[in-house]
Amino acid sequence: MKSITYIAPHKTALTVATVVALVSLVTMVPFMLMFTLVPVGMDGQGANMALPTTIMMLVMPLMYFVMSYIMTVVGAWLYNIIAKRTGGITYDSSERP
Repeated sequence: MKSITYIAPHKTALTVATVVALVSLVTMVPFMLMFTLVPVGMDGQGANMALPTTIMMLVMPLMYFVMSYIMTVVGAWLYNIIAKRTGGITYDSSERP
């Protein structure tokens, strides 16, 4: 039986945030293509509504990266505090042939 008693916050957060940002970028591409099929709308003042939507679609992966990084650092920090008291998560591992 082995146990995880420490999670490196920065390394874990960087890995998780990068995966989340790349997945969100991949999922944003089809949405951006679908939005090209929607006619351009106007708001109450007659301003074009396509630009804010496009900007939002491009900024969201960056926002996902930042928020995922922060939340993973917090999660790793909390895990490390709790693992000191509980011994961490235990697991079995075996060598593959």
